[in-house]
Amino acid sequence: MASFTLPARSGPTTDDASTQGARSPRTTTSTPKQDEKKARTRSEYRPDIDGIRGAAAIMVMGFHAHVPGFEGAYIGLDLFFVVSGYVITGLLMHEYQRTGGIKWGAFYARRARRLIPAKATMLIGVLILSYLVATPTGSQQQTAKSAAAAAGFVSNFFFWQQDDIDYFGLEPGTGVLLHTWSLSVEEQFYLALPLAIILAFVLARVLRVPTVASLLVTSIALAGASLWLAITWASSNPDAAYYLPITRAFEFLLGVALALIVRKVRPAEDLREVMGLAGAAIIAFVLWKPMPVDGYPSYWALLPCVAAALLVWAGVGGPTAVTRLLSTKFLVGLGLVSYGWYLWHWPLLVLGESLNLAPPPLWARIALVMLGLLLAYLSYRYIEGLFYKRSGAVTKSKTWGSRRVIISGVVAMSTVASLSTGALALANDQATTPRWETVAQQLNDVPEMPSECLGESSFIPDKPNQCNLVPFDEDRPTVVLWGDSHAWMLIPAIEAAAADKDVNLVAFVMGACPPLKAPEDVRLACARNNEMALKFVTKRSGRKKPPIRVIASASWPTYRHSPEEVVEFDERPDGGNDAYIERISELFEEGAPRLFEELSLINADIDVVGPTPFIPRNAPLCEARARPFSCDVDRDLAIEGEAATVSWLRDQMSGFTENSRFIDVTPSLCDEDTCYAEADGVVNFFDDNHISAALSRQLKSYFTPSIRGLIDQFESGEQARPKDSTPVTSDATPAVSAAP
Repeated sequence: MASFTLPARSGPTTDDASTQGARSPRTTTSTPKQDEKKARTRSEYRPDIDGIRGAAAIMVMGFHAHVPGFEGAYIGLDLFFVVSGYVITGLLMHEYQRTGGIKWGAFYARRARRLIPAKATMLIGVLILSYLVATPTGSQQQTAKSAAAAAGFVSNFFFWQQDDIDYFGLEPGTGVLLHTWSLSVEEQFYLALPLAIILAFVLARVLRVPTVASLLVTSIALAGASLWLAITWASSNPDAAYYLPITRAFEFLLGVALALIVRKVRPAEDLREVMGLAGAAIIAFVLWKPMPVDGYPSYWALLPCVAAALLVWAGVGGPTAVTRLLSTKFLVGLGLVSYGWYLWHWPLLVLGESLNLAPPPLWARIALVMLGLLLAYLSYRYIEGLFYKRSGAVTKSKTWGSRRVIISGVVAMSTVASLSTGALALANDQATTPRWETVAQQLNDVPEMPSECLGESSFIPDKPNQCNLVPFDEDRPTVVLWGDSHAWMLIPAIEAAAADKDVNLVAFVMGACPPLKAPEDVRLACARNNEMALKFVTKRSGRKKPPIRVIASASWPTYRHSPEEVVEFDERPDGGNDAYIERISELFEEGAPRLFEELSLINADIDVVGPTPFIPRNAPLCEARARPFSCDVDRDLAIEGEAATVSWLRDQMSGFTENSRFIDVTPSLCDEDTCYAEADGVVNFFDDNHISAALSRQLKSYFTPSIRGLIDQFESGEQARPKDSTPVTSDATPAVSAAP
C-alpha cells in the first residue's frame, strides 16, 4: 500500500479519532487554502465523542469505587471499545480515501506517543507504591508479574490464567493492575486491525468490489463470529469470554462498521434526535437495572454497544440535544484526561485497600478516585504533552521519526519489564525472611482435608460430597460435621477432640452453604450437599445402627439477613458474591427451620455451634505490621445481632434430643466487649472471618463432651432420648453451652 502519515485533530480530545479531519499545517503563516483546511478540520472535531469518554469514565470510576447506584456502570468499558473502533477507523479511512494508502509505521508511532509514556509512568509508580504498601506474601509478587504482562500488552492473558482473581468479585488488596486487561485488549485491536483491512483489501481485489464495501462486510462478518464465540463461551469458559480479544472484538468491530456506514448514511435531524435519546435511554436503563455479570459480555453487551453506536451516529451531521449535553466543558474535560484517570484510579483504590487491609469507607474511595483524577491531569499536562500534543505537534518531530518512536516505545516497555523482574526479586527476598515466612504460615493455617474431597485449587470442597476425615467403619459411631466454611474451620478442633477415639469423622461442608432443606426443584450444589447429608444422617440413625451425632455450624447471621444488613467492613463471607448469598438467604429463611424440624424427628443428638465473629482486617497481615488502627473489633460489630441469632438457634433446637448441645466458642475469641485478632501469641484467624487451625485445635474442649457422650452411648447400647415437648427458651434450655 502507499504510505502516508495519519492525521491528528486540531481540536481538544484524548485521542486522534475524535475527528476525521486532516492535520493543521504547523507553520507560522498560512495561505487561504490552508486557512480553509484548518476551518474544515475544526468543524470536523466532535467534542461529544470526548464527552462520551468522559461519561464512560465517570461510570467506570463509580463502579470501581463501589458508589451506590453504579452497580451496572461497568458498561463504561463497552462504550470505550465501540468509540475506539469508530474513531480509529474514521481516521484511517479518511487518509485512505485522500491518499490511497495507509502508513502503518506512522500510525503505530502515534499510538506509542499517545499510550506508552503515561502507561510506563503509571507502571513504575505502582511498582514503587506496591513495594511500600503491599505485603510480600503474594501481593507484591503478583503486582510485579502483572506489570511485566502489562508492559508486554498481554495482561488480559495474564489475568485470564489467574484463578484467584475475579473482576466482579475481587478480594481486597489483590489485582493492583487488573484494570490493564482492557488496555491490552485495545492495544491488541490496534495490532489486529491491519490484518482485517488487508483481508478486506484482498477480497475487494478478488471480488472486484469497492474496498470500503469489502471492509464493511468483513467487519460485520468478523463481529458476528466474535459475538457468537462470546455467547458460546459465556457458560463453558466465562473467563476466556471476558478477557480474550477474540470475544471482545465485536465491540470494536461495531465501531469500525459504524465509521464506514456514516460516510454514506446520514440520517435526518429528527431521526438523529431520536437516536441520541434512545442511546441515552438504554444506558440509563442498564444503570438502573444492572445486567447479569455471569458470563459477560455475551449477548448482554449488545445493549451498551448499541447505545454507544446510537450516541455516536446521532452526532454525525450536526448537534442534537444529547450531543449538546455530551459536549459540555465538564464532560469533554473529563474525556480529555480519561486515559490517565483510568490508568491511576484503580491502583490507588486497590493499594488503599492494601494499606487499610479492608475496603476503605465510601468517602475514602471517592477521595482516592479524585486523587487519580489529579494525577491524570498532571500526566496529561506534563507527561503525555511532552510526546503528544492535541495539535498533532510532536517534540523533535524532525529527529524522532516513526521508526525511532516505535523503537523507543519498545525500549521503554522493556525497561518496565526489567524493573518488574527486579521488583519480583525484591519481593521474593523479603518474603523469605523469618518474619514474613511466619506470616505466610499463618495465612495458610487452614484445616487439612483429604485430597479426594477438594478441588484442584481450593482448601474447602466446592462440590457436594461426603468427606471421610478418617477411614470409615460401619460398625462404629459417627460424628457428622455439617455446614459452610464456619463448620469447615472447626475440623481441627473436632479431630483433636476425637484423637485416639474409635469414631468415624464425616464432613458435609461447602463454602457459603449452611444447613437447610431446599425445595425439590432447586438444583443448586448447596441444596444437593444438604440432601446428601440428611440422607446420610437419616440412614444411620436407626435403633440397630451405631449412634450418630451431628455438629452443625454456619455463619448464621449472614443468611438470616441480606448481605447489606449483616456483612461488615464491605467484606463478602465465604467468597460468595452478593447475588449468591441473597439466593442462599432466601432458601435459608424457610429451609433451615424445615431441616431443623426434620432433624428433631431423627433419633440422633444434634449439636449446634453458635455464631463466630468477623474482624475488619486480615488478622495475620494486620498483626504483622505496626498500623495506626487496631486489628481487634467491638463484639457487637464482630457478631451482628448475636443475641437474636442465639435466641433463634435455641428455638430451632427445642425439639432435639435431651443430650443435644448448643456450643458457644466465642469466649475463646472475645470478651464481653471486644473480639481479638490475636491472643497469647496465637493469631485467631487466618483471614478476617475464619479461625486459624492453631486456634481451632485449642477449642477441642468444647467438643470433647460430645465425643465422650457418643462413645458412652455406643458402649452402653443406649439410644438418644427425645426431649419432652415443653417449649424451651434461650434462658432455660437443657442444651447446655460448652465451656473450655
